[in-house]
Amino acid sequence: MALYWNHRKQPGDSRMRDIDALDYWHQQGPAYFRDLSSLGALPDEVILRLLQEGRVISLDAGDSLYAVGDRSDAFYIVLAGKVGTWMPRRDGGWTLARCHEPGDDMGFVPMIALSNRPATTRADEDSVVLEISCGHFLNLHQQEPDAFGLMLLNLVRGMARSIINMASMLAEQDFELHQTYSRSPPPGGH
Repeated sequence: MALYWNHRKQPGDSRMRDIDALDYWHQQGPAYFRDLSSLGALPDEVILRLLQEGRVISLDAGDSLYAVGDRSDAFYIVLAGKVGTWMPRRDGGWTLARCHEPGDDMGFVPMIALSNRPATTRADEDSVVLEISCGHFLNLHQQEPDAFGLMLLNLVRGMARSIINMASMLAEQDFELHQTYSRSPPPGGH
């Protein structure tokens, strides 16, 4: 079943704000971050540096993180809460493409593809996300190649899970479509 979003936040509606990375680290504790799929298996000092060199952002429910057409010069990891990604439809409406939970990444694929944002992402509930810019990601590659490799593997695993989920949903939709519009029998009654 598809979900739709027709509300558009107006400029200036956003209440998202930066929060202190070190305070957030201490508040959650190192074990919390190790359990997040995008950060799993990374050493604590690398995770802390990602938080401190990146941007930890608090979003209120309904805040837009980015919109269709925005430059893809960063990606995000959900640290807490739930965030939804909405794809525009031809009729001007929106369809929920993906629900992101703690540990999930958002915007990694368009950043790597060097394309503008194909969707709009907004907080479904009060949430905290980590922004990692292209430059920050490159610095991780240059300064911590082993940690970069682990993180890239985590991100690719997340992408693979998304592809499998999308393929399953398409197969289910195809099945439902064929149940509704069954094919007529071939000519000659066979």
